[in-house]
Amino acid sequence: MPLRIGTPAKTSLSTARETYIAGISVIAIATHLILRYSTHLPPSIYLGPLFLALVVGGIPILLSLGKKLWQREFGSDLLAGISIVASVAMGEYLVGSIIVLMLSGGTALEQFATRKASSVLDALAKREPQVAHRQRGTSVEDIKLEQVQVTDYVIVLPHEICPVDGVVVEGHGVGTLV
Repeated sequence: MPLRIGTPAKTSLSTARETYIAGISVIAIATHLILRYSTHLPPSIYLGPLFLALVVGGIPILLSLGKKLWQREFGSDLLAGISIVASVAMGEYLVGSIIVLMLSGGTALEQFATRKASSVLDALAKREPQVAHRQRGTSVEDIKLEQVQVTDYVIVLPHEICPVDGVVVEGHGVGTLV
């Protein structure tokens, strides 16, 4: 049976949200740096993109962390949430935006890796043999894997995946680690 991690709709929506927040944060940080160091605009203008990143990304992250805190789920992301609040309180909006990027980007990468691993497990499960070729005397019959007994002789044809563990009594093969 294929292994699925999380419900697909929830995982997809959450991944899209985290990716969206990370993207906005990157654009906001880059825009801030360009405006600050290549123009002579007042701080109210070049800090605008950082405020956007903190509102669009920071508020949903802080609400999510608030739920975890209420449920008494403590983790390193809680410390990052406190850092966002502290950086805004101290007027360090760039630092807060970088922390938003760090949290959302890390979560998006983690969800991407989980989806990738799940799809690889699904592909591996699809390759799993469903039958074995059991030899009895001079005849060969296809049987379900559950019917294979310890004393059976099983034939593995070229380019097939060996359906069960055993000892090679005749012939040869090349094994690969998957």
